[in-house]
Amino acid sequence: MTEQRLRDLLDHDSADAPPGGVRLADVDARVRGIRRRRGRLAGSVAAAALAVTAVTVLTVDTRPVTRPAPAAGGVWAGALAQPAPDRAQPGLPLFHGYSQGGRRETFTFRAKAEKLSFALTCPTGGYGLVWLNGDLVATGACGPTVRQAPGWFGDATARDGVNEVSAAVVRAADAGTGTVTAAGADLLLARTATYPAEWRLTLVDARTRSCRPEVVRVDPRSGEITARC
Repeated sequence: MTEQRLRDLLDHDSADAPPGGVRLADVDARVRGIRRRRGRLAGSVAAAALAVTAVTVLTVDTRPVTRPAPAAGGVWAGALAQPAPDRAQPGLPLFHGYSQGGRRETFTFRAKAEKLSFALTCPTGGYGLVWLNGDLVATGACGPTVRQAPGWFGDATARDGVNEVSAAVVRAADAGTGTVTAAGADLLLARTATYPAEWRLTLVDARTRSCRPEVVRVDPRSGEITARC
């Protein structure tokens, strides 16, 4: 309380002073009352401010924010491009054995632009189909007794570099008696379910077929051909 405020208060009280005048104790009590009211008012204001702050804190989104950690200086975080493996293609002669009929089997090899010969051995009553680089090049009945060992099936000319051969064996009864075309071969395979059938495909340089029979040896178990001209 300022001095001026106290004088105004004393003047006001003197105007309506009771008999005997205003006592100092009354003035002191009045001052304490004013301070108490101001203290309660300040406390109310502070409480209201705390309430507003609490509401503000409760309404703030407290979900954690995840940020990627910065990469250490000088450390590259990218992925290194791996070079494609250089798979060497096998050369001739090639021998492949399979255990399912009605399914097209495919492999690749490397050769020069030269004439190739296929030998196909399959169960009795089987029919063979051979493709070279997507073209149907040999079809017909196959089996251990259809042709002379090693069961030569057909010839075709390879291209210089990597070539692809596909082959399949189906039942001769399903193939019919007419000539099988490329479209017919695809349709035949599409209509034939796979079934157990042991068969072998051999691919050699056609010049091997000109060798004398006594120097061409065929392993009866694997079908591997050893020829010396």
